[in-house]
Amino acid sequence: MNFFRISYSALLLILLFVFCPRRLPENVGKARDVVVVGSELDTALINANLQIYHYVPQREPYFIFVFAPDTILKDVNQFHSLFLYGSLKEQFIYNLLNEEARAATRKDTFNLFKVNNLWAKNQTVIILAVSETEYIKQGIIKYQKMIKKILEESYYQKVKSSFYGKEMDKNIKTHLKKFGWYMDVPVGWMIDSTFKNENFIYVHTHYPDRSIFLYKEKNSLPLTDSFAIEKRNTLTKRFYNGDYILKELTTIEPIEFQDMKGLRIRGVWQNDSLVAGGPFLSYFLTKNDSLYIIDGMLFLPGERKTDYIMGLEVMMNSIKRVDYAE
Repeated sequence: MNFFRISYSALLLILLFVFCPRRLPENVGKARDVVVVGSELDTALINANLQIYHYVPQREPYFIFVFAPDTILKDVNQFHSLFLYGSLKEQFIYNLLNEEARAATRKDTFNLFKVNNLWAKNQTVIILAVSETEYIKQGIIKYQKMIKKILEESYYQKVKSSFYGKEMDKNIKTHLKKFGWYMDVPVGWMIDSTFKNENFIYVHTHYPDRSIFLYKEKNSLPLTDSFAIEKRNTLTKRFYNGDYILKELTTIEPIEFQDMKGLRIRGVWQNDSLVAGGPFLSYFLTKNDSLYIIDGMLFLPGERKTDYIMGLEVMMNSIKRVDYAE
C-alpha cells in the first residue's frame, strides 16, 4: 500500500497509520465511477470543482459521481476511486489519520492525502482533511486541479486494465512492424494499408466505429498549433473523405512521448458530406527532421463516448517506433 500526503507543490511520502498486510479484494465499479464520501455532502460544490468536461461534440462529463454519507463508507469502500472529505471533528476522517497527520492538518488548516490500495486492489483513495468544517470549500477549490488529475489518472488506469484483459491480434502487430510501428491491437480490429506508399496506414473497428491512423513524413518546419490543424485537415480530407477539425471545440497542449516532443490535440472532427462527427485525439511528434502523427477518432452518435476515446488513448500510448523499441 502506498500513502501520500500531498502539499500544493509536491508529494511527500508519509505513513498515516499502522497497516497490517492483508489480502485485498478486487475493486468494483465502472471506470468512470467516483464515490464521494462525506458527513455533509455538497453535490453542487463537487460537480462545480471536480468534474472534467470534454466536447464529443456535446459537452460530456468524465466522471459519474456517486455520493455516499460517511455512515455507509463500509458499503462503498471497495470502489476503485473514492474521494473522502471532512474535518477532524468528523469521526471517519479523524480515524483515518494518525496523530502526525492530524497535527499537520491542524497546523496547515487543510491537507490532501492520496492512498493506493487501501480497501481493494488497484484502488485510489483521496482524502481531504481540514481542521474546521468551514474550510472544506476552500480546501476543495485549492486542490481541485490535483484532485482532478488524480481521478483522471485512476479512470485511465481502469480503462487500461480492461483493455489489456482482451486478446491482442498478433498478426496485425506483425504487419504494423513492416511499416515501422509497434502497437497493441485487440482481436476484432482490421488494418488498411491502401495508402502505404504515402506513409499513411490505419487500423479500425466497428460497433462503435473507431480508427487510429499512423503517418510520417520528412519535415523541418516549426510545429505550431496552426500547422498541426492544417496538416490534420489535409490528411483527413485526403484519406478520411473530407473530415475536418472544429477549431472552437479543440484544445492543444505540449506533450513528451517516448523520445519525442510535440503537441497533443483533443477536439471534435466533422464531415459535412457524411453528416457525421465525433471526438478525436492526435499526437503530433517530431524527431530530428521527421514528423510523426498518431490519431484516434470515434463515431458513436447518441451514446456516451468518453470511455471509448480513452480506450483509443490507451492504444495510442502503446505505439512505438520500431527503431525506438529496438
